[in-house]
Amino acid sequence: MILDFTFAANRQTIHITAPQVDLALQVRNLVGYHLASKQIISIGDTSAEMKANAPAFWEKNHAKITFLHPFDFTEKHPDTGAYEPLIAARLVQWYADHAFRRIDRRSFKRMLLSPWVDRVDYHLELADFDALPPATRQQFVRHLKKLLVAARHVQINGQTVIGKPPAAKSNQMK
Repeated sequence: MILDFTFAANRQTIHITAPQVDLALQVRNLVGYHLASKQIISIGDTSAEMKANAPAFWEKNHAKITFLHPFDFTEKHPDTGAYEPLIAARLVQWYADHAFRRIDRRSFKRMLLSPWVDRVDYHLELADFDALPPATRQQFVRHLKKLLVAARHVQINGQTVIGKPPAAKSNQMK
């Protein structure tokens, strides 16, 4: 199966769709992550919401957690003063993995063949992505190459950055 995965983000929200697996989500463009390991801890929750939902975890770890809007390309990391492409790439990866796991693999044969036949076409629509310096955009693409599962091809704002563009669908009748 070729899974069409669309990830559209602007400064406020992220929209994720994968029609083949009936996935359509909208979340706040906000993540909380561990400063040292850069592992994402919360998606879409503010620090106040995280504190309310997991008070024991918050009390123990709040000094090690920072929050940022990963697809607000003008926002700088509070400690380094630079944009964090790894956090943005990890967020795309997390939702792509979520979509990929939803592929129906009920038969044993289907489970065995999945690593060889299931691929993902990633369509990223990132508002203001071109505002990033070229080196930072390249760094984001490098992180995507390392993190994305079963990528057949990746487009950012219509430009192919990984793989070959999918063949145009023919309108001819067969």
